[in-house]
Amino acid sequence: MIIVYAGSQVDETGREVPRLPVDATEELTIRLRGLIQSLKPSLVVGALASGADIIFARAALAENTPVRAVLPFSTADFRRTSVESRGEPWTGHYDRLIDNPQVEVFEGNQKVEETAEAFIAHNLAILDSASTAAELTGESIWVITIRPTPTPGSPSVTDDLVARAEDRGHLTIDLNPIRQRTTAFVVMPYGKKRDARTGRYLECDPAFHKVYRPLLEDADVVWTRADLETDSGIIHSSMLASLANSDIALVDLATTNFNVAYELGVRHVFAAHSTILVNPHVLGSPRQTPPFDVNMIRVHSYSRDADLSDQQAEDAIRQLKPVLAEAIADRTIDSPAHDWFQLDHVARPFAQRSAIPDTVRRAVEARQRISNAIRSSDAVPMLAEAAWLETAPEIPEDVRRALRIELAVALLDEASYAEAHALLDLAQPTMDDPLHRLWLQTRVMACRRLGEQTADPSEKQELWRTARNLLLDAELAGYADSETYGIWGGLIKRQLQDEQSSDDPAVVNSLFQEMAEKYKAGFELDPNFYTGVNLVMALRLGNRERDTSFRDELNEAITVTRFLNRLALANDPTDFWALVTRAELSLYEALEHNGEIDIAAQQYAEAVRYGRPGPISIATFQLEFLGSHGAPDDVISRLTKILNPARKEFDQ
Repeated sequence: MIIVYAGSQVDETGREVPRLPVDATEELTIRLRGLIQSLKPSLVVGALASGADIIFARAALAENTPVRAVLPFSTADFRRTSVESRGEPWTGHYDRLIDNPQVEVFEGNQKVEETAEAFIAHNLAILDSASTAAELTGESIWVITIRPTPTPGSPSVTDDLVARAEDRGHLTIDLNPIRQRTTAFVVMPYGKKRDARTGRYLECDPAFHKVYRPLLEDADVVWTRADLETDSGIIHSSMLASLANSDIALVDLATTNFNVAYELGVRHVFAAHSTILVNPHVLGSPRQTPPFDVNMIRVHSYSRDADLSDQQAEDAIRQLKPVLAEAIADRTIDSPAHDWFQLDHVARPFAQRSAIPDTVRRAVEARQRISNAIRSSDAVPMLAEAAWLETAPEIPEDVRRALRIELAVALLDEASYAEAHALLDLAQPTMDDPLHRLWLQTRVMACRRLGEQTADPSEKQELWRTARNLLLDAELAGYADSETYGIWGGLIKRQLQDEQSSDDPAVVNSLFQEMAEKYKAGFELDPNFYTGVNLVMALRLGNRERDTSFRDELNEAITVTRFLNRLALANDPTDFWALVTRAELSLYEALEHNGEIDIAAQQYAEAVRYGRPGPISIATFQLEFLGSHGAPDDVISRLTKILNPARKEFDQ
């Protein structure tokens, strides 16, 4: 996906009718970073005027997304005409953006003038630049703007760009800098869930990131969702409050999830209207109606593959935009409970019982603060709340500990490994605590990432030694599961990359043997194609004697993994991981028998059609790892180019 951005200039001092007030910039930055983090564009294209342009460009760079700045004339002339009038900090931001190597600047040759014709020509230049980039990659173009509600008969420069983008068929998302405080709660399954109706697994998160989040941001709704990753003991209270008091509830019925059904029932008791039911149709499966008693209620749908393409997300947003607008404006009863019973006296907002202890109330407030910081997608507010958490009075220690772990998990996602590690040091739970497993596994990941990051060999070895000891603790604690062993195998793989360990073949062989043992343990506990292909990789590279015992074990692992892989592909022919596993197995078989890799190459080419940049990067790393441990350079070079044609040739 490529995003075109545009919007209003920041208000000059004393502006009577605000359009983009200075005090709105912080919230806009949080909203934009969240959108960019969810949509993961390969490039953003726009100008660099003071206000919306600079806010968007800085948000993109904060998420490591390249920026293409298309200016109508020279950088100096554009600074003078479109930045300097607002002074600092905008001029400083502009200068740093121009000098940033991640910002590609295109200077136009228009005459320096501020006329309607010049602005229109510049809008066309931005759209044309994005179109040229999209033609090379086959990506779609979305347009995100920051502007107030357009005034009929008085179109702004941004309004003109939106109109021209829509004429070209591009989806447009608008963020109003001055939004009403309409609230929404997203009720949906998260992660990979099995649909009881079809027996197929579905990745649920793409629907939130690519459909519901941009949809709600476009409507300028203040949204939240249930965070089921870390159970701090107070989530239930927050969830009930959100279900009862949010103006809108958007309910995704995919996979017939029990938690979703429960939350929908609670919502219907508390809210007479504005509950939107969405039942996505997964292509390749028969259309299914919701199995519980909501068939008499209007249910909306959109079509998606298991992977949810950008085009399918775009179509879904177009279908759901008027549905959300109607739910915001209309007060028609859509709750069976309120339709049947006389519940007119049940009115929001609902207050908590006064008898609730102050400690519980403070715990709920603390969790809301932490949740808001995590939603910012920015390590700075997360760290600020982590510091506040250390001195906040009268928060129960079990809640404080849970919130530290929750912050640590989020900080790992923001690559703040040292800060996450420090929080986890403070948050160590006892073995009977339900968070003990999460704490252990998260701390292992923090140690591993810090080890990868440091240039000090002794510090790296100490961190990885700590990670190993934690994994031993996990085994002793009864967490001998596929996830623990998968993390363990991944740690050993990173150790094998380390130049210090590669000096001695005996050390390398020992690590490969241990990696095979861990992947095998995980595979036997939870046989699936993903753990299986890692086991095959570890067995092949372990430098064992190619005797009958080895052949039998390797062939058994390949055969079982092939079988599980075929089942996964029959369940979902577009599953990238299943497709790339099939290709990797074909590669191993070719390498083992000195055969041609054409079949593997064709299968990698098919897999890449359904891959996103993140998973493709991981698959490419796996190939490069094989290359660094004996796979022929020409083979690895060919396959990495298939996965990502833009990558430089593999260099061992």
